[in-house]
Amino acid sequence: MESLNLSELTITQWSTIGLGALVSWLVLSWISSPKTKKFKVEPPAAADPSWKGPVLENPMLRDPSNPNEIVCYDPATGYHMGNIPSPSVQQVQEAYERARIAQEKWSKTTFEQRRAVLRSLLDFVLENQEDICRVGCRDTGKTMVDASLGEVITTCAKLRWTIDNGENVLSPEYRDPGLMMMYKHAKIVYQPMGVVAALVSWNYPFHNALGPVISALMSGNAILVKGSEYVAWSTQYYQRIVQTCLTAHGHDPDLVQFITGFADVGEAVVRCGVNHVTFIGSPGVGKLVQRNAVDTLVPCLLELGGKDCAILLKDTDLGQAIPVLMRGVFQNCGQNCIGIERIIIASEIYDQVVDEMDKRIGKLRQGSVLADGEGVDCGAQTMGNQFEKLEGLVQEAVSRGARLLKGGKRYHHPKHPHGQYFEPTLLVDVTPDMEIANEEAFAPIMVIMKHNGPEDAVRIANACPYGLGSSVFSADKALAERMCLQLKTGMTNVNDFAVNYLCQSLPFGGVGISGYGRFAGIEGLRGLCVPKAVTVDRIPFVKTPIPPILDYPIDSLPKSFTFLQGLINMMYAPYYLNKAKAVLDLIKANL
Repeated sequence: MESLNLSELTITQWSTIGLGALVSWLVLSWISSPKTKKFKVEPPAAADPSWKGPVLENPMLRDPSNPNEIVCYDPATGYHMGNIPSPSVQQVQEAYERARIAQEKWSKTTFEQRRAVLRSLLDFVLENQEDICRVGCRDTGKTMVDASLGEVITTCAKLRWTIDNGENVLSPEYRDPGLMMMYKHAKIVYQPMGVVAALVSWNYPFHNALGPVISALMSGNAILVKGSEYVAWSTQYYQRIVQTCLTAHGHDPDLVQFITGFADVGEAVVRCGVNHVTFIGSPGVGKLVQRNAVDTLVPCLLELGGKDCAILLKDTDLGQAIPVLMRGVFQNCGQNCIGIERIIIASEIYDQVVDEMDKRIGKLRQGSVLADGEGVDCGAQTMGNQFEKLEGLVQEAVSRGARLLKGGKRYHHPKHPHGQYFEPTLLVDVTPDMEIANEEAFAPIMVIMKHNGPEDAVRIANACPYGLGSSVFSADKALAERMCLQLKTGMTNVNDFAVNYLCQSLPFGGVGISGYGRFAGIEGLRGLCVPKAVTVDRIPFVKTPIPPILDYPIDSLPKSFTFLQGLINMMYAPYYLNKAKAVLDLIKANL
């Protein structure tokens, strides 16, 4: 048989070998991969693009004729999707009790049982991406692309990381017991807290609800998810997904409770007996959550939004940076806690960037992706009561010297006159003392500021009270990283925007009025556990003895104290001469 001469193979032959290897790997992966349980949850009828409901002339979130009902409508069209009752305090308490009972059994499940549930959830998300995105579009007014990026990719990344790493993160962790306790095993056991709660925002309703559920389930907890009243309609669909998945695996669906309601419902969730609260929202509401949690000393994790900056140095690769910045500002119509709300540009390239942004923003198209189909770049504003505030922020900046080049006001859509739209806006020459440089806009507003060098850029960036995410763009990656580390933020990226969140191994959170605590990553998963410190005897028959000289009743206080001094010096003195003297002291004390 002739030997194979690899150097004589053609490109076609190499391609065939490579394709064969890939197919073999895929077949082996399929055979060896754990099987999941399939389940089906039909999306609501209104998620169909052809659906049209009655139009609300003046949509209001609370039904005037029945103040306990949430009015659900599509912010892109004004279509009324129905009303949902806001639960009473008693109903919240009952939901907590059901979750508490279910958690007692869930806490005894193995990591593999928990992974199995998460694998089935991941399969469902992958197979039903379009339905999930359409439901989110209908309830928030976003586009399908925005939903795919913000709802599906992020949720899949969190599921994948948690499935692959959750057991390792939550397994007992052994620590160094130190010299004096060298005969002991010292470890941390991560135990479930019990029932945790998540009060989440409306901007990405699927991901914001599923993210805390994923972490709670993997860590052995039950969870109450309080969804925003702005997305009460879609939250019902998400509840069916999770509870159907749990049922398919033979677990109690009461383990996960979804609750939507007004502010009093959020207060009831915090006070109902939960062991931990994750809150995603504004600084003002975050303070109220914290005050309500104080009475029962419930620990809180607060993510309170941001005013994220992107710094462009003079050597920035604009061909790469400008598309990233456009996505960073206008993704989900600017309704992102880690959206780019301040672009701080080197004076040398300032005019060039402004001109390019002016051209691009002028071409952005607004509308309802479900009603209009193609030709929609930006969707609607989910909250319809923010237009005066947004226009006021723009006008205040213009009155103090900023230039408004595009937009700046509410947009009255010719096809959707009852939709909630704000024009894609370009505001330049903004300075750090203007309100719009310090207050989260959560809107499609590109704010551009000028800097005169790296130190000046850092100064401008740090003048804002928010401190969630940040970015620095430069051909000099070492300089960019040094600047990133000088920014007063919880997260930062070199030559990119928000990709730290797709690295689910990293913690997510901010500083300043952006809040405290971290979700995601090792820190987030362990943050839903009680880190119990445990010691166990390492060597059989070796236990901690109490020396007779220290046993009660103590015979001689001076000798006992001398003995302890000698013991401490022997263990911790840095020099051998001191240790030797300490041994002599021990001997003398025992004579």
